[in-house]
Amino acid sequence: MALEKKHSSSMMKFGAHRDLDKIVQAPEVKSASDKQKRVNVNFDENKHSRFKVACAKRGTSITEVINQLVDDWLKENE
Repeated sequence: MALEKKHSSSMMKFGAHRDLDKIVQAPEVKSASDKQKRVNVNFDENKHSRFKVACAKRGTSITEVINQLVDDWLKENE
């Protein structure tokens, strides 16, 4: 089901991507050498500082923590 958004004089449908079938198909298992994609996430300054410090205390990075969180979420939701 596509969401509709008023866009100038015509309606634009979210999810009406021409390659949507290709995007939503379960991807094959990828190796670590596959191309990386950047995802930007906005946090307020205080949360970002706390997150960065907590990662440093545990000897990990924000990227590693977010990747693990996404992996866990995908296991439950795919």
